[in-house]
Amino acid sequence: MYSLYSWGSPFTAEGLYSFDPSCLSIQAYLRLSQAEWQLHNVSSASVSPNNCLPALTCGQAVVESGFWRIVEFLKSEGYDLNADLDEEQLSQSTAYISMVQDSLVDLLLFSWYLVSENFAESIRPRLAKLFGFPLSLFIPTQLKDHAENRLESRGIHSAATTETKAASEFSTSTSASANSLRSKIPRIYLLAKEGFKSHEDKSSNPVYAQANKCLDALSKKLDNKEYFFGSKPTALDTVVYGYLSLMLYPDLPQGTLKSMVIEEFPNLSEFCDRIHAQMEPPSIGPEQNWAAGVGSMVKQSILQFASMRSYSLPNTQDDPELASKIVSVAGALGIFFGYTIYKGILPVPGMRSPTPAVRTLPVISSSDILSVVKGGSS
Repeated sequence: MYSLYSWGSPFTAEGLYSFDPSCLSIQAYLRLSQAEWQLHNVSSASVSPNNCLPALTCGQAVVESGFWRIVEFLKSEGYDLNADLDEEQLSQSTAYISMVQDSLVDLLLFSWYLVSENFAESIRPRLAKLFGFPLSLFIPTQLKDHAENRLESRGIHSAATTETKAASEFSTSTSASANSLRSKIPRIYLLAKEGFKSHEDKSSNPVYAQANKCLDALSKKLDNKEYFFGSKPTALDTVVYGYLSLMLYPDLPQGTLKSMVIEEFPNLSEFCDRIHAQMEPPSIGPEQNWAAGVGSMVKQSILQFASMRSYSLPNTQDDPELASKIVSVAGALGIFFGYTIYKGILPVPGMRSPTPAVRTLPVISSSDILSVVKGGSS
């Protein structure tokens, strides 16, 4: 049985077991190729030697990571969804997959992170709950920054960003003190404020026109067939599902993207539903949380320290400095594990603890955010 290490999901209620389209694509590939596999949700890519997810393991060894490498490995294992395609069809499949991965990822990032209503009211709270404390303090914002940087490098901006720049230029010419006050307001409040007053016709952003061309090409290729190359699924089908499912199934406050797919390309929506109906809940392996990650690092440090000495340790009475280091390390480990047990992160051996509560950031409502901003909170 294979083990797939994948980014977790805040959309399990919608039947999606990752928030990453590449991870969902590989999950669909494994399911449609009828391979035996188990899913492990992780909050770090450290399981992969090249820090890339998804990662596939067989036994105790990581065999491959990343979509294409995993597909090639599964092909060598006899799980080849492209087995019936000729050379021309394989070339077409590669071209369509490249188009999807290049165009639809921008559309998804824009909808999740640059449409501020979606980020502030849905994406950020869900990601915070997924990663848990303390990762919830910075991971959602880091993901947003990454999305903004990628889209800005491709000339894609939100209307709220344009309005923010214009307002900033105006405030610079009218009041330096206003700029000083604005700089003290937490960034998440500004994001929410700008999002709630942002442009009404959000579909006018050029990113939708760009994505429309990609979706139109996919719709024409699919036509009225069950899958893109006939009656059997291929790798292209799994990739398109990985992206479309994240557009169609999560409910977001601003649903321009979902409406566009359903209303303008109904055959793509129906195609996604067909594959989604086959995505039975996977067998879930142990999840990795932040405490497990820290514990793993501590374990590795201990093993590394022990492996450095195959000979007997010197007498600590002859080396007071070494004795002090050993006491310090032991004390630090004692404090760490004592804190985790006290906080309920690790259970006390032999005791049944009550069901732990999920530790997440408090969800801030839009009314709370607006009241703070309007009140000139610093």
